[in-house]
Amino acid sequence: MGEFKRLLDAYDDSLELSFSGLEYHRLKQKGDAHLEVEFEEKVFKDKQGHTRVHDDKY
Repeated sequence: MGEFKRLLDAYDDSLELSFSGLEYHRLKQKGDAHLEVEFEEKVFKDKQGHTRVHDDKY
């Protein structure tokens, strides 16, 4: 997390941060050592290990 914060520090706060089409929802801490970025879309790995995105809006 520290590296990501340092990388972001190089950019102006007025810039919009894009997640390649995903819509940011919230940050959620899971346990003592895990922070998860949640999106409006459901992002998951299928049984073959491929990343899938499901959007309930469509």
